Amino acid sequence: MIDDIVAALDLPDFIGETVALAKQGSTYSGLCPFHSEATPSFKVFADHYHCYGCGAHGNAIDFVMNKQGLTFPEAVRMLASRTGVEIPSNKPNQAKPDRHAKARDVLRRACAKYQQLLLGPNGGPAMAALAERGIDDDTIIRFGIGFAPEAWATLCDDRTFRRDALLEAGLAVPRKEKKGCYDFFRNRLLFPVRADNGDVIGFGGRRLGEEGPKYLNSPETDLYQKGSVLFGLQQARQAIRMTRSIIVCEGFFDVVTPSQAQIEHIVSTCGTALTETQAEMVLSLADRVFFCFDGDAAGAKATWRAAEMLVPLASDQHEIRLCRLPSGEDPDSFVREFGAEKFQEALDASPTLTAYLIGEITRGAKLPEARARSLSVAASLWRQFSAPSLGIFFRQFACEALQLTPAEFDRIAASAPRRGGENTLRNCPCCSGEASLISCDGGYQVQCSHCRIATPVTATEDECRGLWNRRERPRMRSTTTKSNEKADQQPS
Repeated sequence: MIDDIVAALDLPDFIGETVALAKQGSTYSGLCPFHSEATPSFKVFADHYHCYGCGAHGNAIDFVMNKQGLTFPEAVRMLASRTGVEIPSNKPNQAKPDRHAKARDVLRRACAKYQQLLLGPNGGPAMAALAERGIDDDTIIRFGIGFAPEAWATLCDDRTFRRDALLEAGLAVPRKEKKGCYDFFRNRLLFPVRADNGDVIGFGGRRLGEEGPKYLNSPETDLYQKGSVLFGLQQARQAIRMTRSIIVCEGFFDVVTPSQAQIEHIVSTCGTALTETQAEMVLSLADRVFFCFDGDAAGAKATWRAAEMLVPLASDQHEIRLCRLPSGEDPDSFVREFGAEKFQEALDASPTLTAYLIGEITRGAKLPEARARSLSVAASLWRQFSAPSLGIFFRQFACEALQLTPAEFDRIAASAPRRGGENTLRNCPCCSGEASLISCDGGYQVQCSHCRIATPVTATEDECRGLWNRRERPRMRSTTTKSNEKADQQPS
């Protein structure tokens, strides 16, 4: 099916819709859309593209993923729709009319009203809170920041908003003892959270007074599942494409403040723990990925949980770094106090995924019992790496840190008890269906229960899981002609 989609596209015509291309013999050339240049170094062939300046390379799916910041399944669905190639789907209702049109409309209009309230005559306290952090008007407008006054019915008493739509959108709460409803957000700065298409689907609210939780997110709705979205992604997409890197943090101001300081390739998890869905999103968007959580005990735990989660998700093309800021600091406070340049230096100096894991696992492990526990954890993580090279170098680092030979590590790792998560299979990259491991032909195979795509048969279960869980961007070429291969090696 993937091959059918790629084959159905005239790649030069497709890329030529967004990039000015000039025909040169059997190829086309133009200015690379993935980095700034004055002389064209971007070549488009019949079945792939290649930039001799920045190294960007791939097929139509790669181009859509890198240009528009889409995930692999999103890019496949988009191109399938364009080419007319049918793909199986486990979402039977996707072609039906939008059941949530009213909720989308009320969220859009509520976002506009909240911003009007912030910039209006009654927005003084909220504007003062933003000014205290150095947030300027351009940033307020760019992120759509708004203000919910300290009132119970700012939206509910507005007759332009239907109460059933407010309830569906999570903007109102039904009263318990009598009819009617009241506003969900009160006396808060509001940060709109947007879907991939730019629609507002929820809000994050920062407390202005002393009552209530410091941060409050919209309740879960059909439109808004906080573990499936990233705050600031709409504003960061262009910078992510240009830098080919992304920074992931926790809070809303952790995005807004660095972005205003020209560090624009930054997103946040909406103040909640990183989920696997969010991790897969960021890994599909960039090759260099930085995770930078708060410099406190909770941030340390969040960093470790993220590192564990990333082990089976990372590919050999990824450079993942985990940054720990000084105690009491977060990206917002750090940039305000030390500046954007120092923040970038802290990110660049942070340990890579493998270095961080080994450092944490072996920290203080001097006694035999502690070293034995460290080895057990290292063996479990090693088995979860789906990226071949990362797994090799992690094992090498672990042997050096624990003063073991590779043979000793392998012997002990084979008998080490399994930890939770080792047997996890990711959803299908094509249709997002559930997958299962099956025994067949003297080996093992993972197959999607919905669209039936499957891995080749492998000798061991771990090898099969690693093969299925691997999610590298498709960088290998399709079958090419000799003339194209020659052109790749020697630009005309």
